[in-house]
Amino acid sequence: MRNKSYIFGIFITLIGGILWGFSGACGAYLFKFHQIGSDWLVPYRLLLSGILLLIFCLFKNPRTIFNPLKNIYNYPRLLFFALIGLMMTQYSYFYAIELSNPAVATVLQYTAPVFILGVACFYTKRLPSKIELYALILAIIGVFLLATHGKIDALVLPLKALIFCLISALCVVVYNFAPQKLAKIYGIELVLGWGLIIGGVVLALYMQVWNLDGVSRLSGYLALGGVVIFGTVFAFSFYLWGVELIGAPRASMIASIEPVSAAMFSYLWLGVEFAIYDFIGFIAIMLCVLILSKEKKDEFKC
Repeated sequence: MRNKSYIFGIFITLIGGILWGFSGACGAYLFKFHQIGSDWLVPYRLLLSGILLLIFCLFKNPRTIFNPLKNIYNYPRLLFFALIGLMMTQYSYFYAIELSNPAVATVLQYTAPVFILGVACFYTKRLPSKIELYALILAIIGVFLLATHGKIDALVLPLKALIFCLISALCVVVYNFAPQKLAKIYGIELVLGWGLIIGGVVLALYMQVWNLDGVSRLSGYLALGGVVIFGTVFAFSFYLWGVELIGAPRASMIASIEPVSAAMFSYLWLGVEFAIYDFIGFIAIMLCVLILSKEKKDEFKC
């Protein structure tokens, strides 16, 4: 019989995935109706989210707020997590949304479980189990149908968007594995908070955000709040919490609810229309989520 922490891990990971989908829809809304770009949105998303998380940690335990920075041996892993696992993942993802739409960008990002499962199997020196293979096949079928509408020789999105989606997928591997040791020592919120701030500062300096136009209307600020609070602070924390409870390979696949969430928000809010292949892809991804939630086994944690 499953223990309660495992069931809770599944639940919290699902919520994180749904909130990520909502975040993508908020970003698309800002791109479409407020004419801002990823160059402006992503640095502010990272910085504001990191500040909010660290404020939370400050109230929770002010004595520990700078602990991750006191040990210089933490810097390589923390910087790797911040710059690749957070900054590059988020910038490439939102830029892909800017070039296409939230649903397409999100589902293509979900080639990440292939890489994550490969890393886990390599470190634990094992082959994927049958249940993992079945779930992985379903996830790949879902991604394929959503991205191509069943046409092997054609994509329903620009090549540049595809490239940035795959870059994001590769960076997700770093996001899953890089912070785990630090999170065990300092806690998820503290590590994530500093990672977001470091990534946000570097990207803001690189993009020179002070020279870019941002949001100016209330609706824009509300959408930005959706990206920052729900789509970043809550989503990232819930997902990393799930990784600790059920392991990165399974958590990454359960969070594949994100493209379904992104598609639903896109349809209901932004008026994006979908074909029959899209719905078949959604079903395949949901089956992947259900299969992985039915069986528990030991997972790799780095």
